[in-house]
Amino acid sequence: MRLVLALIAALLALPAMAQQGPATLVADRIAFDEETLTAAGNVEIFADGRILRARRITYLRDEDRVVVEGPLTLLDGPDTILVADFATLGADLRASVLQGARLVLDQQLQIAATEIATGAEGRYTQLYQTVASSCEVCAANPVPLWQIRARRVVHDREERQLYFEGARFEVAGLPIAWFPRLRLPDPTLERATGVLAPRFSADDLLGTGVTVPYFIALGPSRDLTLLPFVTNTETRSMGFRYRQAFDNGAVEVTGAVSDDNVLGDDLRGYLFADGTFFLDRDYRLEFDLELASDETYLLNYDITEKDRLDSRLAITRVDREDRFLAEIVAYDTLRAGESNRFLPTPVVTVERQRREPRPVLGGDLTWTLQAHARRRAAETVPPDLPMNAARDVQRASAAVDWRRTRVLDAGLVATGLAGLHADAYNVQQDPDFPDDPFMRAVPYAGLELRLPLARGTPGGVRHVVEPAAQLLFTPGDRRRTPDEDSLTPEFDEGNLFAISRFAGRDRRELGNRANVGVTYTRFDPSGWQTGATVGRVWRNADLDQFRDGTGLDGTASDWLIAISGGFEDRFQFTQRALIDDALDVSRAETILRWRGDRHALETRYTWLESDAEAGRPLDTSEWEMDAAYDLGVDWTGRVNWRYDFVTNDASRAGLGLTYRSDCVTVDFDVERRFTSNDDLEPSTKFGLGVELAGFGADDRRKRRRRCGI
Repeated sequence: MRLVLALIAALLALPAMAQQGPATLVADRIAFDEETLTAAGNVEIFADGRILRARRITYLRDEDRVVVEGPLTLLDGPDTILVADFATLGADLRASVLQGARLVLDQQLQIAATEIATGAEGRYTQLYQTVASSCEVCAANPVPLWQIRARRVVHDREERQLYFEGARFEVAGLPIAWFPRLRLPDPTLERATGVLAPRFSADDLLGTGVTVPYFIALGPSRDLTLLPFVTNTETRSMGFRYRQAFDNGAVEVTGAVSDDNVLGDDLRGYLFADGTFFLDRDYRLEFDLELASDETYLLNYDITEKDRLDSRLAITRVDREDRFLAEIVAYDTLRAGESNRFLPTPVVTVERQRREPRPVLGGDLTWTLQAHARRRAAETVPPDLPMNAARDVQRASAAVDWRRTRVLDAGLVATGLAGLHADAYNVQQDPDFPDDPFMRAVPYAGLELRLPLARGTPGGVRHVVEPAAQLLFTPGDRRRTPDEDSLTPEFDEGNLFAISRFAGRDRRELGNRANVGVTYTRFDPSGWQTGATVGRVWRNADLDQFRDGTGLDGTASDWLIAISGGFEDRFQFTQRALIDDALDVSRAETILRWRGDRHALETRYTWLESDAEAGRPLDTSEWEMDAAYDLGVDWTGRVNWRYDFVTNDASRAGLGLTYRSDCVTVDFDVERRFTSNDDLEPSTKFGLGVELAGFGADDRRKRRRRCGI
């Protein structure tokens, strides 16, 4: 019967509706004469993308109007819902007056009004005597957590803006602030010029203040955010962030200029910038700039804990067979007692590396060419610094590496290794090296054997054991070279079978040696994976290449023991240690990451023996932890901690609490920094941020809506 009535209505075709396109009316009962058409019972009208649902409607032909008796619902596009008790509408459902109405935008913001009027063009909607909130309102909690009462609200659908007149902001029914006029974005707008959520803070050094960000949309691909910050101790700061996207890249610039009492009357500040651009033939231009006015500014304003800034300009290209790098790096130290005159600046590197696509002697051949230079501004060295503190170095390097792998009987995997690394140096201002250029060449050859063994169980569990041994033959006597990029050699399961365990090219690992290890891995179909690696390096002679504490000194290295486990992306555990024959530990690290439905935990323990040449005059024994827990009912707690077991003092500790519901986010945190030096005192910082949902794009509608806190 409803289908028949719908066809009759379509034949009558409400005239005004037909001008915009076909209109359809569906109802349980339809009656009409020459002047009116009345539909009752589960009425629905579809017109030009709008849907009207009501109990009863009457169409007046002479006035070309629709009178609706509610309760009624008008769906105007995917983001706007109107609910009312009574309405009169134009035939296309645009021009309308609704009484006892409620406007819902993007399933987030609700605006209740005594009357809602929409113009014939459909752009502006006016609401009178309104109450706006994104909080759920129900019988148990009739007063929302927050609401804005206003005499009139105008919604501009085209600009996606809400204009409030005579607005009063209330929290739990209590008036907090009054605004004669107020403009806010509607929930569908992602970018708009205006004030963002403020952030309140209290600091022992800077005082109690507030940051009020102001976002400026400069176009579809550019924006600027200003971050004025003022405190009760006369601290004044203006921060900014500029972003721009291009067809072939993007840039971001952040910085601030501050006037405070920390260093007297001097202006302080910082500037960071970075960007990436894609060039022709897959080349990339990359740059980053890091500048700070003084040693403590970045810590005082909680920007970063970096104590050496590096600025870089580079052109790179990486594909399946080739890698190209051309870069220049400049350093700026923030460490007390360290001078930029004795840091290498600039550092210039140009490198080309290629893997030949066709086999060479049946194996893979990779060659590398590099030009490298580093210069220091200092020309003389004070008595308290090493004689090479003003050293300048230029180096040209060439390397060829070849390997061929074959699988022998019984699954034995044999790999032949060979290569040659040659370097030409020009060193100035270092009495340990001649002023004339000199060269060094390090050839090597080797054989690596692996025997992967696998076993499966009826339950689907797989066990894989792989013993491996690598024999390397390298000259033990080569000319000494300046070392600046290989001061901190590493020894872990990632480079147990590396040709050289030095990080850079200034040093090459010398002497005949055997790298031996065994790896075990267990794969469980439930998602668990566990593994362990044990390895060691034996040498035929101690060439005094590695310092104590690296685990690589002597004719036999420390035992490398690494254990790992994980379950999908929810749990990861890693433990690695270097242990000598006397069971003394030179290095150890434990990392645990555990993420569940209600918690997230990441903790790390690090132990390192002292190494003065690596800038570590004391032992390091440090524990770090970052954790968050869902306390329930929209509350989340956070804690972070860093403890130094050598000094038996905490270096940093913090607590945080976040309330995030469908209509508001409140974020509170407190952090204490215990470390100090001549320029930096221990300090405590408090922070408070409040953000209202429903204004600007948000994912809050995905959250479960409910009443109360």
